[in-house]
Amino acid sequence: MTRPRTARAADVWRGLGALTALVLLFVAVPVGLYVVGGSPIPNGLPTWSQVSGVLMRPDTDHSLFLGAVRLIGWAAWLLLVVIVIAEVIGYLAGRPVPRLPGPARPMQYLARDLVAMAALLFGTTATLTGPSTTPAAHAVPIAAAQTSVPSTGSAQETAPSPATSAAQPEGKGWRTRVIKRGDTLWSIARREYGAGRLYPRIFRASKNLDQPQGLPKLTDPDHIRPGQRIRIPHPADGTPPHQRNVQRTTPTTGQPQEQATGVASPTPTDPAPDAVPPTQAPSPQRSSHPPSTPVTSPPADHGQTSAPQRVDSERNDAPPFTATLSTGTHVGIGLATAISIAIAAARLQRRRRRTYGDTWPNQPAPEPVPPAAAAKVRKAHLDTYADQNEPIPTDTELVEQDLATPAPDRLTLGVRDGHEVTVPLAGLGLGLDGPGALNVARAIATELLAKSHRDRATLIIPEQVAKALFPKADLTALASAKPGLVITPTPAAAITHLETETIHRARLLDNADQPNVAALRAADPSEPLPTLVVITPEPSHALHALIQLGSRYAIAAIVLGPWPAATTLHITDDGTTTQAQGPHADALTGTRLFKVTEPDAHDLLRTLCTAHSPDDEPAPIPAPRAAEPTPSTPATPGPAQTDEHPVKLHVLGPVRLEAASVPINTGLRRSARELLAYLALHPNGATREQVTAALWPDRDPETTPMALHTAINNIRKVLRQAIGLREPMFVIHASARYRLDPHLIDVDLWRLETTLAEARQAADDTDRIHALQPVATLYTADFATDLTHDWAEAHREHLRRTAIDALAHLAGLTQTDHPDQALAILEQALNHDPYSEPLYQSVMRLQAQLGRSDAVRRTYQLLATRLAALDAEPDDQTHQLLDALLHRS
Repeated sequence: MTRPRTARAADVWRGLGALTALVLLFVAVPVGLYVVGGSPIPNGLPTWSQVSGVLMRPDTDHSLFLGAVRLIGWAAWLLLVVIVIAEVIGYLAGRPVPRLPGPARPMQYLARDLVAMAALLFGTTATLTGPSTTPAAHAVPIAAAQTSVPSTGSAQETAPSPATSAAQPEGKGWRTRVIKRGDTLWSIARREYGAGRLYPRIFRASKNLDQPQGLPKLTDPDHIRPGQRIRIPHPADGTPPHQRNVQRTTPTTGQPQEQATGVASPTPTDPAPDAVPPTQAPSPQRSSHPPSTPVTSPPADHGQTSAPQRVDSERNDAPPFTATLSTGTHVGIGLATAISIAIAAARLQRRRRRTYGDTWPNQPAPEPVPPAAAAKVRKAHLDTYADQNEPIPTDTELVEQDLATPAPDRLTLGVRDGHEVTVPLAGLGLGLDGPGALNVARAIATELLAKSHRDRATLIIPEQVAKALFPKADLTALASAKPGLVITPTPAAAITHLETETIHRARLLDNADQPNVAALRAADPSEPLPTLVVITPEPSHALHALIQLGSRYAIAAIVLGPWPAATTLHITDDGTTTQAQGPHADALTGTRLFKVTEPDAHDLLRTLCTAHSPDDEPAPIPAPRAAEPTPSTPATPGPAQTDEHPVKLHVLGPVRLEAASVPINTGLRRSARELLAYLALHPNGATREQVTAALWPDRDPETTPMALHTAINNIRKVLRQAIGLREPMFVIHASARYRLDPHLIDVDLWRLETTLAEARQAADDTDRIHALQPVATLYTADFATDLTHDWAEAHREHLRRTAIDALAHLAGLTQTDHPDQALAILEQALNHDPYSEPLYQSVMRLQAQLGRSDAVRRTYQLLATRLAALDAEPDDQTHQLLDALLHRS
């Protein structure tokens, strides 16, 4: 939908006013100066005696003063004319004019605004008179759109504009980039060259580079700062680093793999093959991305439109991550990771507010179940860790990794020929056409909303587009729950919102002397400048003009239909691009794009909204399938459960086996570990249908019996070899049910459940205290931390709540007579739930009761530090409690 006719008419009047002002400046001003003061050019050069005589005699007739005014007027007019001409040339060439010194800067702003507003006349009259096949390449809809880029001299490479980038060869032998938070020279070299050991190349090329004001030069590879500029030399074969096809590091060791064809061998000036990274390189940490996630090549220099990239996986045998649901939804790693983080954040927020011990000995309320689509996407994401034998990140680790995630600068659209296809987000113009366009737009919108928190991205959509993408959503509630979502009444209002943001960003960049939004983010991370993405039903000249500035101001636009001035994709029902026109056509033709169906989008949005509004629980979820029964409480084991069991099964923490006190580290299949954990939850046994539905819900029912028999055979074979006996069965099949043999296998979970059952049956508080004391020793870790099944996660949360309820109840029973013991028990509970604010309040009360004021302060600070990982802070109630306890002491 184009802008309203009244808005276009206003643009015309503004353009006419600016053009009139320019005409007056070039014609009327010099005529007036000539009439009033005469020509500024003298008839001849004055002699020294004439000059000295004029200066020495009294200016009684004010001729000297009027002459000075005349010269100043002509000089100011000439300077303004030169500035206007420079702005016009820069505007036509698509290059910003360097900012002038302070006294001349207001005149430059005036000239720039006049030129920009006059351009409105040529950009909008075509719209009023009739449609144009291609919008003007340099239509600028706002006055301050062409804010200058500071001149940095020869030491800084200015990113070319889209209009000139194609004509600029890579002849300098290097390119520049800005250091971002978390970067190291080792990691940059690994991304650019495929080998981190080549980081001295970058250091040698960058150590004499002039840096922005306030930042020192690069003198030590171990100490780099966000905002510093570095040069990345091209390899010896001349290929720009960001266009090379290299293999990434191995996911397990972190060492660089052998480089692909085309990567130059280290020269004599390069480091030796055993070079180590700078000491600043961070120690290995768990990432929110799975080990097999393709590492996206770094973005091109900001301000330059780069082509889509097909990104190789870290290993040749590891295809890009995708998750396909039975409903037709097909998503990539970006959205899957965001959903995992959202579920983790919501769960931690609920744990933060939960009060323990009040309901004992009753069972705790069940944990809300994520919507089906979100749960499946999360499981697919976490399974990638298990597939690579990597530890599955905890909820805390996922949220902490999210805190360090930068604003999105590229958008992964899909997969083609075993490679992810990504496009730069800033300056992206994309038209989606065909029967599959809406599902693809829904996937893009959902992923951007998932990454919008903490001012990383803002999605701007008109109300009619929002209803088409999310018809089941309450748009008012959705916009309120997602700060990164702006829903406008009309498409024209969405464009106006973009124009306002562009003006604001232009002023910020000019005041901060930064070339683009990415550089400003690095220089001042506290400035909230999210990437702006608008989704509109139709293209317009004003939208095209904004996209021309998108690379600098971090703006992207998606149109639900053809967009001749940008890249247009024709998408089939299955999400495949059959035809493409525009700058990215070659790379995107034949790509299977990510897509989200309407019902799944509703489920994913509910999950995302719950993550950052934890007080609003999700809508009721249908009950679990009958094939996935709630874990039963084990019967009290008989006298055979002693330390003499030949096999010990540990399901608290990662699932692991011991035979004759020796860990079994090899030979056990993943499916066998999952079966052992499931049967540990069902000591009375489970039917074949229950087991196969829980372990292989998406597999063909005809193949699941064989998978079950294979897992049981693997368990028996491994355990028989470990203990040297051939007769034991270990997994018993009787009365159409499978169960673990309690006479041969000792399960740590059964010991804990037995203790809790005995405590519930205690006759009085004294017996209950005695029964509950072993809980702190028996509950050593969460249930099956290396499993991702829904039933495993459900019991993990149930067991945590149950055990901490028991510990909190035990502390309440002992705090009167033994406050020191109660304090130790609560601290043990905090080890298992470090985010429960009520637990911290109980600890602070006990510390105050014992006269430990300093400990009260330290406990409050510990709570504040841990909640900071959730982007939260202690409640006012906790702060008031702190003040009351300190004043009382």
